[in-house]
Amino acid sequence: VIVWDLGTYRNATSDREGNEIPLTEGLERGHASFLLDGRKLHGGYSLTRIRDADDGGKEAWLLVKHADGHASTTGTPDPRRARSVRTGRTLHQVAAGVRPGRGDHP
Repeated sequence: VIVWDLGTYRNATSDREGNEIPLTEGLERGHASFLLDGRKLHGGYSLTRIRDADDGGKEAWLLVKHADGHASTTGTPDPRRARSVRTGRTLHQVAAGVRPGRGDHP
């Protein structure tokens, strides 16, 4: 496991009339929106619950980046290059037991 980003968030979840509701209530209803201000992620995002009828209604969540000034025009980042904001290690390095800040094994 790596810490992929560090930062803060603000609730941006609202009901159908546009009134802000608590993030937990939005999650219970199946849709929550929030603004991220992290080292890597910025801007608006939404989580929406979806259910797969072909899989017995199994629940999954879809994360969508809002089309705002922080949205990328170059596509999705390569997850194999993701590094921990705390140690600088990749998931592969963590799995291999590479120590933080060093290229050798424990």
